[in-house]
Amino acid sequence: MQPNSSSLLPPKPRRHLTEKHRRQQMKGLYRHLASLVPAGEKSLEKSPAFEVLDHATNYIKQLENNVNELKARKDRLQQAIIVDVNESERGESLEINIVCGSEKKGAMKMDKVFGIVQEEGAEVVSATNSTVGLNIYHTILCKAFSPRIGMDTIRIQERLKNYISDLI
Repeated sequence: MQPNSSSLLPPKPRRHLTEKHRRQQMKGLYRHLASLVPAGEKSLEKSPAFEVLDHATNYIKQLENNVNELKARKDRLQQAIIVDVNESERGESLEINIVCGSEKKGAMKMDKVFGIVQEEGAEVVSATNSTVGLNIYHTILCKAFSPRIGMDTIRIQERLKNYISDLI
């Protein structure tokens, strides 16, 4: 006796129910996807599946670009420039330490830094810089034009920070 080939397949009504259930699940998933993606002017919930998928794909690409831009911005901000100004006990000399990332090397003009120091009543005695890893360390030693008048350390630090924050 030969096995009946129709007995290997599930009965037709059962196949139809299985397929109907699968289509309903897919429809529900597309509807859920449409509700998660901002549609703009029109609602995507009644749009064809290909339109929902296309819109969702574009939205995901846009989000990826936003994430990459934000990561790059975060990296730039984390490599901010540090300014530290220390005055001697008698107020006659000043040590300015500036630490910046190597990508800021061309952006920060040392003649502008020296100009700020001179405008605030100090003259540059020496200036050195060194590179360690990805950072450049600048050390500027200054003395007051007039020891009796001195120099405004806080104002120098504020002006240097303002100048440098404009570079970021």
